[in-house]
Amino acid sequence: MLYANRLSALLWVIFLGFGLIALADEKPCTLHHEGKYYDLNPLKASQDYEFKTPGGHSFYLNVCRRMTTDPWSMGVPDNVDVAGIVRKDHHDFAVGLVNTTLEMREKGLMLHLSNGSPCPEEDNIYGSSSIRFLCDASVYGAGKPVVISQFPEDDNQACQYTVEWQTHFACPTGERGLISGIIVSLVITMMILLMLLIVSSTLYNRFVLRKRGFDQLARPSKAHLLELVDFCMELFRSTVDNVRSSGDRWARLTRDLNPTSHHWSSRDEEQAMMVADPLEDDHDRELQDTNVWRNDAVDRSHGADDLGSVRS
Repeated sequence: MLYANRLSALLWVIFLGFGLIALADEKPCTLHHEGKYYDLNPLKASQDYEFKTPGGHSFYLNVCRRMTTDPWSMGVPDNVDVAGIVRKDHHDFAVGLVNTTLEMREKGLMLHLSNGSPCPEEDNIYGSSSIRFLCDASVYGAGKPVVISQFPEDDNQACQYTVEWQTHFACPTGERGLISGIIVSLVITMMILLMLLIVSSTLYNRFVLRKRGFDQLARPSKAHLLELVDFCMELFRSTVDNVRSSGDRWARLTRDLNPTSHHWSSRDEEQAMMVADPLEDDHDRELQDTNVWRNDAVDRSHGADDLGSVRS
């Protein structure tokens, strides 16, 4: 019963934690304004939106993410996230980098893009664009952006663009609150716990209770759950005890070990190698016997010379 109470308390903590995390995670491209909630994330697309400039050049644009069209000769670093380009006659012109901060203006949501390609014949001025999203519930799908102005007006010299986009995604929408966040987190957590319970119960029935066939399948019940919790707690305690005892044995071994006992002198190594090699011992004994025989022969020869000199 104690384990069941602790498990219940732990589950509630997990549920509330997931709910608070879901609530605190503010998505980009969203805006709260006068009690209403706006979300342009559904406009993110795997393929860029394509439309035309007043002069007929292709305009590629994406929302709240980098564009997917391969650009060429934009005059911007390769490691930046470009939100859109205008494909001009001899190069691509970046109209701004990705921005996920929305603003509310009188006519609707505004998204400003800046720091694009260097403007032609201008120093320290870079391509930019302003996208105005207008709420239109009658527009089916994402809608289509339209360039309503550019500066300068010449298409090849244009550096700043104003785009208008009518879409129902620019209308206020419902925001997921605390209760809904907790409910979603609760459902996800319950599904994960249910899967873990089924897997662990099946393994327990098969390897601990030695059941086979359909008997090894999980059959959740209060008694079985408590038995499984007790087994897991006992297994955890035994694992901790084994790790702790192994650590104590290793600590004692390293404490009692004399580090100098592993370092031999050159003389000790030589003697140990001589003792360990029986072939060298036999060879040394043969040399020693040969030296003794030679010494005896020399002594006998010297003795014979001395005797001859006495007789003479």
